[in-house]
Amino acid sequence: MNKKILCTFLVIAPIFANADLVALDDAVLSNATGEGLGIVLEDFVFNVDDAVTTVTGIKSSSPDGGITDGRDVTVDWTEFYVMGEGSQNGTVETPGQIGSLAHPWVLETLPGSAFASIGDDIALLQLRSGEYTYALENTDTYAKWARYQECVYGQAGCTNANDAVTAMESIVSRLTSEKNTLEGFYNGQMVNLEDGIKSDINTVIVPQQERVAIEQSDIDPAYDTMASLYANTPQDVELGEKYSCLICSTAKRNYNNSVDAYLEEVNQYSAAARELSRLYQETDDADGNSLVKRLRDYESYRSLCGDVEASNSCANGLVAIREGDREDVNNVAVQLSAGYSRRAGLDIGSKFKFTVYDEDKGAYREDFMDIDMKGVTLDGSYMKLWSRDNELNAEFRLNLYAKEVNIGTCGSACNTQALQDSATLFMDNFYLSLSLGYGEVQPLKFSVTADGNFQLELSGVDVTNYEDFYDNAQKSYLYVGNIQLGNATAAANSLGSLTVDGLRATYLKVTSHDL
Repeated sequence: MNKKILCTFLVIAPIFANADLVALDDAVLSNATGEGLGIVLEDFVFNVDDAVTTVTGIKSSSPDGGITDGRDVTVDWTEFYVMGEGSQNGTVETPGQIGSLAHPWVLETLPGSAFASIGDDIALLQLRSGEYTYALENTDTYAKWARYQECVYGQAGCTNANDAVTAMESIVSRLTSEKNTLEGFYNGQMVNLEDGIKSDINTVIVPQQERVAIEQSDIDPAYDTMASLYANTPQDVELGEKYSCLICSTAKRNYNNSVDAYLEEVNQYSAAARELSRLYQETDDADGNSLVKRLRDYESYRSLCGDVEASNSCANGLVAIREGDREDVNNVAVQLSAGYSRRAGLDIGSKFKFTVYDEDKGAYREDFMDIDMKGVTLDGSYMKLWSRDNELNAEFRLNLYAKEVNIGTCGSACNTQALQDSATLFMDNFYLSLSLGYGEVQPLKFSVTADGNFQLELSGVDVTNYEDFYDNAQKSYLYVGNIQLGNATAAANSLGSLTVDGLRATYLKVTSHDL
């Protein structure tokens, strides 16, 4: 790519540094050709030290005798830092870096035609972080490797980069074996399996499903008739029970007949439903395989291979996905094993103190939240902004990887490391890939309501564009390698890992409200 990118070198240093902000003169600015503004922050340290930001005016739900709707809640923001990795929770001012000469963050304007999902009649503004193709430096690829490594590389007991390769090979081998077993069972004729299922469903199952639907539709009218006639009787029995009488009144006799009619409709529906179940179980192919078994096998094969093809190429599905993962995992492992190191990330943290009224104690108490993220990288993230019909639209993607995310809830009372650990949630190998919006098919809309509140909305997926959305809109992904409550070195405190994959939001609406 031969585009020139104007790079801004900003040096924000702690007190002990001798660097200053570097201004861009006219000569440098005159060389800009419009492709974008590259942003690089070197030797970057941001630390508010002992500054405190206080938020007031918030009311809790705790009553205070009717003077107001609730007690005052005070929020003190007592710490915020962004430093280089290794800052020891912000206590050592370690210079960090955002972007680099080769991989700057870029602010640029682009035509909508640069993206298939955005109209070519508009321009958009995009801010994107640096992008890395080298496997070890690419956050998405490295986080994938970390998922199978299942520990933070470089820490005690986590120095063999090939552990992830071994785990990956085991998964691919198991999935491939499942695929081969299914193909072997059906003599490789997976298209014939699909065709046979479709034929049996159309000729056997669908007619019976229609019969079940008819029988089910007859139940409600019969029930309504029974309930109506029941209202004309003394109601000495429960609805649905018959009167026992040798000589019944006309009202009771009519009601009793309606109970019989209702129960008959229920029996006919139940018989039709049982027959449908029997057909699933006993509709066999030429080899004696029931329809329900073939359906289970077919769905398993579709999950493993995606679309069924005559060549059984298995080009989509879990097998292909994990084989792709295997290549990425192997590339990272090879580079780490060769002695290469991943670039240092950022340490980011904040502390909050909440002063809230404790109704049980009849007094105010202080709650704390301390968030520390270590080794954070953000490459592959972006924000696109454009206007359409006087609305601000956006497409957003956040790729955030952190070696560790620690959330503590104890303040000054925790004056030892053991006490601090006991009130801390530890999360290792945290990776969030969050996507909101997909071009003009489903833009993320920013707006302000009539009463002055902000609103974010995702909508627009319908019968005209759902195939495009499900084929092309990026999915969201969350992985946490180890979640641990309490002492981070005690394996007994581990709550295991967390994986949430393949998420898309078809509709989302978030509105702020006055407190």
